[in-house]
Amino acid sequence: MKKLIVFIALFFISYLSIAQITLEPLLPQVGLFQKSQLWNIVAINSSQYPQQCYVVLSLQDRQSGAEVISATSATFTLEKGSKQLNVANLTPIQYTYFSFAGDKTNDFLSVGSYMACFKLIGVGHSTSEITEACVPFDVAPLSPPILILPADSSLLKASPALFSWQPPVPLTMFQQLHYELLIAEVYPGQRPEEAVELNAPFFMNLNVTGNVMNYTGAYPAFQEGKWYAWQVVAQDGQSYAAKTQVWDFKIDSALALAASIVDQTPFLKMGKGDGSVIETGVMPGSILKFSYFNETTDKSIMVQVVDMNTQATYQFKAHIKSGENLIKYDLSKIMTVQAGKVYQAQIINSRQEKWLTQFEIYTADSTKSTTN
Repeated sequence: MKKLIVFIALFFISYLSIAQITLEPLLPQVGLFQKSQLWNIVAINSSQYPQQCYVVLSLQDRQSGAEVISATSATFTLEKGSKQLNVANLTPIQYTYFSFAGDKTNDFLSVGSYMACFKLIGVGHSTSEITEACVPFDVAPLSPPILILPADSSLLKASPALFSWQPPVPLTMFQQLHYELLIAEVYPGQRPEEAVELNAPFFMNLNVTGNVMNYTGAYPAFQEGKWYAWQVVAQDGQSYAAKTQVWDFKIDSALALAASIVDQTPFLKMGKGDGSVIETGVMPGSILKFSYFNETTDKSIMVQVVDMNTQATYQFKAHIKSGENLIKYDLSKIMTVQAGKVYQAQIINSRQEKWLTQFEIYTADSTKSTTN
């Protein structure tokens, strides 16, 4: 009977000790991950007794549910209180790899969505699970792919012969990198992002292995006078990795002379104030070129274009940096401009400061005049 009482007492002491031990994984929700970061865990022992134990990790793909990595740490002693665990005090760690999520020769995890589950296993008279904790996280590249050609908002004399972009960084995160190229026609009143998202694809290639794709005569022909939006999505095997911004371009064989005129037209300098004294000039066709000096931390601005005759207002968004910004925009995307009319471009920044410039539209058939 005494032996039974002692056994029950020891059982409850062991149970209370186990019940008062918890794990708190310290993983960011998204970012660039190394396998060594997975072992940043806080173990809390609220009991009065030390515990010999080790950690078992199971890393799963959240999309498929498949286990991609399993690992077992070395045994350690968990004293009363909290203990910061990391790869250094859990070494040696034994890994088993089931897929491309991890590479034995590379500490970086591949891009993807994961669930990391940690089990704390107690070591004593018998091995048993003490506690478990799971945390989801996403591995994302440091930099997504970046479009190169055709340039954003470019006016082309002929159909583009190739599309090119920079790969995501770092490349070591990807095991089966390939790209999806999507091109969509931009309808009147649409933004390029809306065209890619909502319109039926004009052209798509779902398996581009390099970061350049030749656009041959076997593909659909672009029509002159129409705007086209394009975007590239990087894929790692069957998993989504990262996508570029959306750029657009337009083909018009009659633009050769116009493009030359646009290139030679100076950027109008925006002035800060109430509009009583602002720089004025002329703009060729529908192309607006102006200089704005950003004195704030703003990353983007909304440009208002006002018809000074009818007071009709149109707007477009532009990305900016600190200091001087040279902005060129084709107003035909948002409005119908008329030769001889006077327009005003306005910006109100985050400080509620108003910046202005005024311009008149001219074409090859209209009279060119400049007011200074």
